Parts: sequence; C-alpha cells; structure tokens
Amino acid sequence: MKRILGIMMLALAVLVVPNAMASSKAGEDAKFRFGVKAGANVSNLMTADGSKLDFSNASLANFTGGVNIEWFFWKGFGVDAGVMYTAKGTEFKAGDDVLSDINTDIMGTNSVIKATIHYLEVPVNVKYKLSIKGLKEIIAPFVYVGPSFAFKLGEEVSLGDTNIKENEIDFNAVDVAFNVGLGVEIIKHLNVSAQYGWGLGTVVDDDFEILGQNLGKLDLKSGVWTVTVAWMY
Repeated sequence: MKRILGIMMLALAVLVVPNAMASSKAGEDAKFRFGVKAGANVSNLMTADGSKLDFSNASLANFTGGVNIEWFFWKGFGVDAGVMYTAKGTEFKAGDDVLSDINTDIMGTNSVIKATIHYLEVPVNVKYKLSIKGLKEIIAPFVYVGPSFAFKLGEEVSLGDTNIKENEIDFNAVDVAFNVGLGVEIIKHLNVSAQYGWGLGTVVDDDFEILGQNLGKLDLKSGVWTVTVAWMY
C-alpha cells in the first residue's frame, strides 16, 4: 500500500507542476485544480467479440481511489486526468456452463471462483463543464470522454477461501480502455460522476486452467461501471 501511495504522489507531482505553471501563464481563462477521488466500480469480463461470459453472478464490485487534476482552458473545455488504484475482474459459480468440464465432486457445486486484477490506472479525459447563468456557483453538469491506461500491480484467483492463482491464469500487464462519463459539480468543489469503460485490449489471452484441467483459450476484455466522488481544491 505504501508503494502504491508513493507512486500516486509522484505521478500527481508530475501532473500538477507543469499544469500549474501553464495555468498561471494563461491568465483568467485557464483554471487549474487538483483533488482526491474515491468510489466503487462494478466490472465484468467479456469475450473479445463483446458478449458476456455465461457465468452466474459474474459482476465483481471493487473500491477505487486516488488523485485527480483538471485544467479548463477554453469556454468550459478542459482536461481531466488522474492516478487511481482500481481493480477489475469477475466471479462465477462452479457448475456454470463455462466450467461444465470440471468435476463438481472436487470443487463443489456452490463453490465461487473469483478473479481480481489490481491496477494503477491513469485516465486522461477531455471534459466539458456547462456554466448555467445564476446557478454555476451552486451546480454545474459536465461530461467527459477519453482513454485510460491501467498497469497491473497484482492479481488474485480464489476458489472459495483457497488461493488457486498459481499457474492458473496469467493476466496481461496493461489494460487500455475508453471511458464515457457524466456528472455534476456542487458548490464548486464536490464532483459526483458515473462512467462506463470499454476495454480496448484483452485482460487475458491465455489458456484457462483450474485444478489441473484445461478449459481452453481465454480471450477476454473488461467492461466497467464506475461511480466516484471527488473534492477539488
């Protein structure tokens, strides 16, 4: 955790210093701010053609949090970027179609397999904030789009309470996604937003093996709903 926080602070410094200098030179039209952000996401893994896997309870909820900056440079348009810890993955029950070849006497029909990939994610969005005359000091809606680059920190695969990660699945080191989101700024500091991220690359493209039984080639990408709250300074 200390390592993750250190990386976040270093990345924030890299983002903040040049943008703060640019903001001071640009004058009144350029508005630079930084803040902290936290929230939750619900992720799923999909096959490369976009269809969901045939799992029960396939969605996996996780925490996300980190630091954020925004720089508005022209008539409500700006850049929103950050450095976030996030996790993506899926969970499913033994006995689902995808696991039909596994001996349920070994695993148990109610056993839950959960795969979680931990990332350090860097989103870079183009953002537009609408200023409504008479209301902009109280509330201002916004929308944003852009890519995010998630670098793997670690991974976990468990069967119930048992870790079965070793030699089972090897997740890729980088996951690239495209995000579309909307939100609202309240009293000029509190930002509440929701977004969906489409995985552009594969999270894993490896043989799927559990308890010594090979289930064939996996070629999966992520889809993630995220809701966050940020306080901007």
